[in-house]
Amino acid sequence: MLIEQFFDAGLGHASYLVADPDAGVAFLVDPDRQIDAYLGAASRLGVLITDSFETHVHNDYVSGSRALAEIRPIAVHTGEHADVEYPHEAHPDESEVSVGELHIRCLATPGHTPEHVAYLVSDLRRADDPHYLFSGGALLVGNMARVDLLGPGLEGRLARSAYKTLRERILSLPDHIAVFPTHGGGSACAADVAGSRWTTLGFERRHNPVARAASADFSSFHAAIRDGLPIAPAYYPHVRALNRVGAAVADRRPLPLLRASALAGAAVIDPRPPHLFGAGHRPGALNIAGNDSFAVRVGATVPFGTPIVLLTADAEQAERLRAQLAIVGFDDVRGYAPPDIGEGELKRIEQLDPRSAAARATTGAILLDVRERAEWRAGHAPGAIHIPYEQVTDRASEIPAGRPIVTYCGGGIRSSLAASLLEASGREVANLRGGFTAWRDAGLPVAHEG
Repeated sequence: MLIEQFFDAGLGHASYLVADPDAGVAFLVDPDRQIDAYLGAASRLGVLITDSFETHVHNDYVSGSRALAEIRPIAVHTGEHADVEYPHEAHPDESEVSVGELHIRCLATPGHTPEHVAYLVSDLRRADDPHYLFSGGALLVGNMARVDLLGPGLEGRLARSAYKTLRERILSLPDHIAVFPTHGGGSACAADVAGSRWTTLGFERRHNPVARAASADFSSFHAAIRDGLPIAPAYYPHVRALNRVGAAVADRRPLPLLRASALAGAAVIDPRPPHLFGAGHRPGALNIAGNDSFAVRVGATVPFGTPIVLLTADAEQAERLRAQLAIVGFDDVRGYAPPDIGEGELKRIEQLDPRSAAARATTGAILLDVRERAEWRAGHAPGAIHIPYEQVTDRASEIPAGRPIVTYCGGGIRSSLAASLLEASGREVANLRGGFTAWRDAGLPVAHEG
């Protein structure tokens, strides 16, 4: 048995190709829409993908199971309560499937979502005993996936389900079981996740604070799983709805190079680093750096379904960013255009060093902290206002009018996005270069209230 993990650092998403090379077959667990990666790996290993297993209906990325089934004759497997509309095999608790000499048992593990299942796998060439658990969000490395994504009305019931799942279905398994979760570091489906991308049940039983809390009373467990949760990106409910229907293969036609007249009505995204964006950019452009987190930050700040234009002169970068957007369901990418505008007037956002930012605050500028709540609680600039970048547009009225703003985050990337949102709404704004890390390194005061 061979296991190959595919990890998207921006989404914190892990998917798996599990192969029986002797039988020449393989299956996937929680694949995303980049199906060429799985097909390429299968070809390299000399196996044929015959099955795809979904642990739950995902919020954070678009599943690739239906798309793969459109081009290959594969069976898609879910738990019996997964309300999906595309062809699939729904399995009740404890049902079993074989792929070559790999034996897969479906375990009902509700909590992260109501329909959640995990898959317990045995390699029959070695033993009947199960050896691997593909846990989805039921157990993560150092945590478990959050239970509040479907709204406050379900949160309490799902927390109870998660408590029971951990106590009765997961932690009752032997210590030697290797655990391969779907959510890892960087996923907004959980609070802090440890850096390792796999673990064992024995290690998690001893060192996972949520697993330890599950051995205590429910109220302690409930408090543990609510602590430090990041803001869920706004696109999550839309992606879950899309995954219920099943997404088709993403558009592979080359993106066109657009004229300026084609930009109207689209969200215009400039993926350059903050210092280049700040030095001069198109009016109304949003600065979403083209790194691993690009798609999540688009999904957190641009309304789902909005047409996108990418401001880059690099066709390869445009295609790469389009592929990232497809994984979170933003399929309407019209094309790309150069970030400059010829002889037109450019907008600028000043990039301040920490002492200049502090000096601006003493003369009336507002320091706006756009980090997550857990980051804010760990320390922030005295007198700052806290609004996470995902909420800046909706909560802009909380920022006093008539005063300049200096945005900051951890390193200057998220705050440049927030600054571009505020600039587009007509505010006077600058960005703290290097973020709160630079503020601390400069020896400036740090507050901890709130």
